[in-house]
Amino acid sequence: MKRILLALLVLISLSLCGICVLQWQREARLRARIITLVNQLEAENKLRIQAEQKVQEYAREIERLNSLRAEIESKLLTTTEELRDRTVDQTARGYSIAVIMNEAIRTRSELVAIEKLAGKGTEAIKQRNEEVTAQNTAIEKANTQIKQLLSERDEAITKLNARTIEFNELVEKYNKLSRK
Repeated sequence: MKRILLALLVLISLSLCGICVLQWQREARLRARIITLVNQLEAENKLRIQAEQKVQEYAREIERLNSLRAEIESKLLTTTEELRDRTVDQTARGYSIAVIMNEAIRTRSELVAIEKLAGKGTEAIKQRNEEVTAQNTAIEKANTQIKQLLSERDEAITKLNARTIEFNELVEKYNKLSRK
């Protein structure tokens, strides 16, 4: 009976050793899994911190772009108003020049008619010549004013185009940043 008990004791001891080995292997796998999860958690935390920093940078950039956009829009409105005012002024001057030109043409035709009718009316012709000369100087002044207005209009349009290009570039940058 001692042999049976001894064999049973050895068998129980060996089974306890087997259970310990199995538990040791299971614990080793669990520790490895825990280490893997901890590493993944650390990597995700680093990525989250980087993402939050990028969000803050993008928010600052968007704020800067919005202020630039507002500034450019105000400049665009100002330039548009100036251009509209100059266009209205130029149109009004164009009408007055057309009226003066018509008057000059009518005066010349009247002068030709007077010259044909009156060979002796040199004083009337001289007076009419002075009027025509005065009208010609008025036309020349109007032409110089038109040239000046055209150059001002061209400068305003050039400035408007430059601001529009800047605005479009800014909008493209903004759109690129907002898509990210």
